[in-house]
Amino acid sequence: MRILFSLSLVLLTTHTINLQKRRKIDAIRSIAKFILLSLIISISSIDDIHSQIDKRAFQKKEILTHLEIAKKLQKRTPDSSRYHANRAINLSIKQGNDSLLAASYLRSAYIEYFQANDSKALNIIDKIDSLSNKQEGLESIIIDTKIYRSQISKFTLTLEGVMNAKDYLMEGIELSKKLSDSSKHYEMKYHLGSWHAFIAQEVSPKKHKDSAEVLFFDALKYFQKNQDNWWIAEIYSGLALMTDKKKYPKLKTNYHQKWIKAIKKTTDTTKIAETYYLIASADRKGGDPYRGLSYIDSAQTIYEKIGYPNESQKKNLLRDIAYLHADIGNYKEAYTKMQKALVQSQKVYIEKNTKNSMELEAKYQTEKKEQEIALLQAQNEAVEAQKKNQRNLLLGGLGLTSIAGIFLFLGFRNRKKTNDKLRELDTMKSSFFENISHEFRTPLSLIAGPIEKQLRKPDIDTSEKKNLSIAKRNTKRLLTLVDQLLDLSKVEAGHFKLNVQQGDLGLFLRSLTSSFSYLAQENNQEYTTAIDIPENTYYFDADALEKIITNLISNALKYSPDGESITITSAIENQKLQFTIQNSGATLSEEALQTIFNRFARTDEQTAGTGIGLALSKELVTLHKGTIHAQSAHDTTIFTITIPVTESAFTDSEKTSGVMEISAFAKAETTTSKEEIVQEEVDIFSKDTNPILLIVDDNADLRTYVSSLFEDQYTIHTAQDGQEGFEVASSIVPDLIITDLMMPKDDGITLTRNCKASETTSHIPIVMLTAKAGDENQLIGLETGADAYITKPFNTEILKTTTHNLLETRKRLQERFSQEVVLIPKDIAVNSADERFLDNLKEIVDTQIIESDFTTESFSKALGMSRMQLHRKLKALTGLSATEFIRSQRLKLAAQLLKKSDINVSQVGYAVGFNNHSYFTKCFKEHYGVSPSDYAKKA
Repeated sequence: MRILFSLSLVLLTTHTINLQKRRKIDAIRSIAKFILLSLIISISSIDDIHSQIDKRAFQKKEILTHLEIAKKLQKRTPDSSRYHANRAINLSIKQGNDSLLAASYLRSAYIEYFQANDSKALNIIDKIDSLSNKQEGLESIIIDTKIYRSQISKFTLTLEGVMNAKDYLMEGIELSKKLSDSSKHYEMKYHLGSWHAFIAQEVSPKKHKDSAEVLFFDALKYFQKNQDNWWIAEIYSGLALMTDKKKYPKLKTNYHQKWIKAIKKTTDTTKIAETYYLIASADRKGGDPYRGLSYIDSAQTIYEKIGYPNESQKKNLLRDIAYLHADIGNYKEAYTKMQKALVQSQKVYIEKNTKNSMELEAKYQTEKKEQEIALLQAQNEAVEAQKKNQRNLLLGGLGLTSIAGIFLFLGFRNRKKTNDKLRELDTMKSSFFENISHEFRTPLSLIAGPIEKQLRKPDIDTSEKKNLSIAKRNTKRLLTLVDQLLDLSKVEAGHFKLNVQQGDLGLFLRSLTSSFSYLAQENNQEYTTAIDIPENTYYFDADALEKIITNLISNALKYSPDGESITITSAIENQKLQFTIQNSGATLSEEALQTIFNRFARTDEQTAGTGIGLALSKELVTLHKGTIHAQSAHDTTIFTITIPVTESAFTDSEKTSGVMEISAFAKAETTTSKEEIVQEEVDIFSKDTNPILLIVDDNADLRTYVSSLFEDQYTIHTAQDGQEGFEVASSIVPDLIITDLMMPKDDGITLTRNCKASETTSHIPIVMLTAKAGDENQLIGLETGADAYITKPFNTEILKTTTHNLLETRKRLQERFSQEVVLIPKDIAVNSADERFLDNLKEIVDTQIIESDFTTESFSKALGMSRMQLHRKLKALTGLSATEFIRSQRLKLAAQLLKKSDINVSQVGYAVGFNNHSYFTKCFKEHYGVSPSDYAKKA
């Protein structure tokens, strides 16, 4: 401004001189223009300066905010605290603010120091020191770094480290004097007092204790004068810590009370709870346990309101409550609290395991060895403690009763430690097997799919088919083993809960055991069942009982040679089910009988198997409150199961109301032959999840937005124009299409016309979503075949409801078809293309349905579609997959024959395309609820 004003004066002088040479009016105009220009430039410069000031103020506020958040999170979530500290560091470097950068480094160093990462903390402190050499005014922060250096050095527990710790504190005191910073000066005195207290506690010379007291009380006077309650509490905590509770119990209690009183005035609830907990822990170690219980209850009350710093803190608090109850002789309550601590410990472990799941496989062996070493150490400690306790027991005569109580508790605690280690190791193993089992299922599915595809080829070579059948059978067996591992891990983890329901136990057992008769016949084995269960309803878990019995019968059939016999008997004795499986031709040794129910146990090295099935059976029997027993003699092995089946045997949480449908559980599939006769192909598309929605729009943002409206309930596919949309629709055959009207290449009208003309996509409902309003445009869209027309801007709820209603209409058509005896194209079709498709489909079904080798592969070829297209088309029109549709048509035809024909049931099954009588009976009963013979009688 001064420069601009001087220039104005110079110009004024110059023009004054020019008045003698030029006209006065010209000079005045020139002066006015220059002054106006100067003012504009100066105002613009001032605005730029203010803008820069505001920007820097905002950046400083942002840095301070990150530091405050990092401070609040440093104890609860250190990773989040690190993030905010690093953000503050980066912003400070970007702004070039050395003071804030030093403060940010200091916060980061404290986070690492608090997490015991001493080397990282020291590296950060070195950066602060380097910064202070370049920038003045950082002495206050340097004093704080002296404290951290001192603490880290002190806890090296070496003579050199301890003495260096004192030197750092002395340097901090001198620096605070130089700065005339009284607050920092007395803070450093407190830390020096803590150093003397540490030496007094570790080395025990009286002079260090006296020095500590002098420094503490000196600092206390200053902070009391300034009413700094936080530091007052810290000083009383230091005085309490170094006071011998045996020599000066009242003094220590006094310090504790003053400590609590001071910290309460800070209103820092987290610190108050921490103080209560620390004092309670001190009482647990030889103080007053009753007072300790009062304090720890207060801590627990606060933590329940504000939340625990972490799950580990909650576990430690529950554990210390148990110890305090034990100290006062309340062993029952101590045991209860310790159980809660163990549950919390398990929760901490599960959370940690979840967080480190990606590293589980790499770390498993290392952690296993560490657990085994820790377990051995715990066992050695238990042995030594037991010897010591026995020696003390012999020496004590007068206090025999009290000492016995103490020994019992010590023994209980040592056993708990050992059991905890074993339980943690078992949990880790179970978790490992569960994770591995889940991982196996995906590759198994990818192996089974190509095998199934190859087996369906009509021209496959006989030897190749045999090899593929072996691969398929072993894939299925491996999947069964994976399921057994998952069930076993669930039982061990306590996640497998009983689901007991009232049902016809006799019918259930007869249905279950009869399904194995065909396999016994194939093995030339005599298979006899005697189910002597009164016609009454009993309480049992069908799923668990099915797994138990299926495992035992499968083992009996597997290990009995050809020509031997398997006898199954069951009866109700003393309100319990007695179920016995006896097989000849196999004898177990006494050693094998002792370990047969152990996991991974085998009778000998030559015996095939994994040892999972019987272990799972025993776990499930125990869960069902029963027993299982094995005996073997005279070339015969007998397994006996005894389980309660009355309502009173189970708790309310284990029971489910209502009466179960036995047909829903008697689902053990018969392995019809050693080469496993394939009754029907596995439909790889049968497990539909969400409906498929195709969104076609040339605006990427709109595609994203519309997708977000439906992504929770639909599987979303997108296309950017009508041409691409038709290609995608033909490929994936979605359940519904939402399309724009105006698009490059093919527009929405062309897309709709193409979809409705194609047999593959003609059934798909189409919603036009467009900005082209007006009745005329809407009429064109509807005439083309669109099912709904919505203009932009649109109401999202209207769009969702329209989509939902269109899909519901399709479902009602599917339900109508499922109740029809035969397929009637005109009744189910919604347009001419659908009618043509169903006419072709009916013609193929009528001519080929009775052929046993008629598969979805030949079905899709006959219709000129891929298997996926046929599946999606049939699913949309009928609600059935291709495989389910073929089976449904066969069963409907069988029902007609049973009503109108005199041929027997077996002939009906073969006549409609089933090549195995037992499988036909099973499918018919699942579909109609009764067996074919009963259906024929009713007809």
